[in-house]
Amino acid sequence: MDYNRVILIGRLASDPELKYTPSGIAVTQFRMAVNRPMSAEARQSGQEKQADFFSIVAWRQSAEYVANYLGKGRLVMVEGRLQVREYEHNGQKRRDTEIVVDNLKSLDRPKEAGEGGGNGGGGYGRGGGQHDDFHDESAPAREPAPAREAPAARAAAPAPAPSRRPGNSAPSGGSRYQAPPPEDDMDDPFADS
Repeated sequence: MDYNRVILIGRLASDPELKYTPSGIAVTQFRMAVNRPMSAEARQSGQEKQADFFSIVAWRQSAEYVANYLGKGRLVMVEGRLQVREYEHNGQKRRDTEIVVDNLKSLDRPKEAGEGGGNGGGGYGRGGGQHDDFHDESAPAREPAPAREAPAARAAAPAPAPSRRPGNSAPSGGSRYQAPPPEDDMDDPFADS
């Protein structure tokens, strides 16, 4: 039995980079810093925290949520799976290990009212308590999907606004998001980055 599941809590180390595949699917990539655990003695002695940095990839509505509501420094929980992406850069084959987002939750509030689109700390997607909403969405597999808008049309239009619950300014929704079937032409939107 195989099992590939990762859960991380950390801060965005870079602003999300939103792109669209040739078939119009939103994809966001960002780096996430996660502090290593420290012993009580190390904390008391004033030892500096050490962080590990991970490449995170979110697809579709998760990608648009991250790009619209989160930025560098925001505290998030990411649940996903490890995936090795192979690509060619300047004629050389390269490999990157990434975490593909299945669930994402913002764990803090923006420092300023205008920062991050006013997200009040919840997540996106599944209903539940005020701070217990998740957005669940896997990366596309290789199956045909229904026709979508062209990337140019999608890029010009803003992402749909998340629904709002009364008394809560955080994006939320009443049901878990079910991703549409993926597309065959999953060119790597980050290969030239």
